[in-house]
Amino acid sequence: MNESRICIALDFKTKSDVENFLKQFEGESLYVKVGMELFYGEGIEIIKMIKEMGHKIFLDLKLHDIPNTVKSSCFRWYWNDESCYWRIRRRQNKW
Repeated sequence: MNESRICIALDFKTKSDVENFLKQFEGESLYVKVGMELFYGEGIEIIKMIKEMGHKIFLDLKLHDIPNTVKSSCFRWYWNDESCYWRIRRRQNKW
């Protein structure tokens, strides 16, 4: 039997924005997508919170994506890990 599910993209900037959105679905189990920007900005804690709320997660961390998404994600990651920013900058030599 194939189960058809809608996957909701959590395209929010902060953990609190995600939490406020998901509170609307208390008691339900959603299938949600966490992308690079949110994950790099909030870290593993965002995944733990979503799982504790009872939702299933598609963690989408592909780097072959829209260039602006990759750039934005890397800048958010920079604030958490400065060494990553400089490695990427040297390779790209664009920022």
